[in-house]
Amino acid sequence: KLFLVQQNLRVLPKKLVEQYADHVEELDLSHNCLKNLSWLAEFEQLRHLVLDSNRMHEAHLRTLTQPLPQLEVLMLNKNEFSDLPTTVRLIRRLFPNLQYLSLHGNPICPDGLELQPFSGYLRYDYEYYSNYIGHSLSKLKFLDHGMVQRTYQYESFPLQSYAGTQLLKTTSF
Repeated sequence: KLFLVQQNLRVLPKKLVEQYADHVEELDLSHNCLKNLSWLAEFEQLRHLVLDSNRMHEAHLRTLTQPLPQLEVLMLNKNEFSDLPTTVRLIRRLFPNLQYLSLHGNPICPDGLELQPFSGYLRYDYEYYSNYIGHSLSKLKFLDHGMVQRTYQYESFPLQSYAGTQLLKTTSF
């Protein structure tokens, strides 16, 4: 286990990567300012990764160019992920065997943690989000605070916004 919480890190120092990459299975880098994740590929034993509160968005995941097939738990709470399809595509490509994912507190997660007063989020927003992620990440067992939902309930797939613009284009995964 390696915990480097609140260290104001933008990247993990090479010395630490060399010292810990061969044997660390759990890595917590919460409350930092990580900008580049390319060094993560060297952590071949890593099973549990916590990157909460790093102001990360989709571009930060793109800095990781090699998949981590051994990773089972990924915590990305309280970051700035705002594009659900892009985030899910990146997670699916980079972490193909993920079993637990948490995205609480991100703009893509309609969980109530980031809601503004008078928000338009309704219950079906979380059902849609959970269904979308569940069907995209086939090995995922837990999402945020519960079991993954893999049921198609048409009322949970809003096709138009309140203004009448199209929200969802049907494509195959």
